This record gives sequence, C-alpha cells and structure tokens, in this order.
Amino acid sequence: MPSSRALALACLLALGSSARSAETPPATIAVTGLPRPGNLGQKDLTALGATTTAWTVHGTKRMVTGVRLDKVLTHLGFSPGPMGKDVPVAEKRAVFSVAECVEGMGRTDVLVVWTVDGKPLGPDEGPFRLAVLTDGEPSRSLRQLKKLEVVDVVAR
Repeated sequence: MPSSRALALACLLALGSSARSAETPPATIAVTGLPRPGNLGQKDLTALGATTTAWTVHGTKRMVTGVRLDKVLTHLGFSPGPMGKDVPVAEKRAVFSVAECVEGMGRTDVLVVWTVDGKPLGPDEGPFRLAVLTDGEPSRSLRQLKKLEVVDVVAR
C-alpha cells in the first residue's frame, strides 16, 4: 500500500439512467485501488456508521444521511500512512483525499449520502452522492456516484 503522500481519490460519476426495475440489482459503489477493493451498497454503508446532518446547498438547508468517506476507505484497507513531525519534509505531500478526508487531519467533512431530507436520492442525484459538507458551494459534491478510486499518483 503506498503511503498517504502518494494517494489521490478519484470520484467517478455514473452516466446514464439510475432508475431501477424490479430485476435490477441494488445500487452499489465500486471502490478500487485499495487492499480490499469491493462494491458497497446502502446496507454496507449504513453498517459503517451512518449519520444524519445538515448541509447547506445554494442557500438551502438540507438534511442528508450518509457515512464519512474516510470510514468507507478504511473499511477497505486504506491507511493514511506516516504523518507528523517525524516524517521528513521532502516526503510530505498533501493530496485532497488524505489531507482533507481523514477525520482529525483536515477541516473537510465528506459523506457518501443516500438520503436527503429523509427521502432516497432520486435518479437525477443518486443512487449515491458525495456531499462535501464544509465547502462553501457544492462543486465537489458529486451526483450519481458510482465509483471511488484510490490512485498512487507517484507511480503514474
């Protein structure tokens, strides 16, 4: 597993309709680039410690239910790697996903969300959404989230 200084997180949007028929399997998010890659559905995400919190989008306060992104990544084997004063300055590189998404490191709160205002996300937003609660505007709060990919940017 590469150290945190070399990791980036790519959140990919789903293209096309997310409407489900009775024969369509439940929606999942594919997570790759970790020691235990996998597909997680709403039940899996809920089991990681769901939370309901306020999120203001374009001046409108909404209530969202989701799980912290770092909990999803840690569940699949992610480790933020060495940090602190003992790490040589030349080895320190901050990348969005590590410096901001790990609780206690940065000021960014990111949730993987499946309900807004107590209702499941509609086809135009869901089945999952990335909500960056601490951003002033929602440009990084992706709709129709289908895949999370951890990338070793040094190896590329």
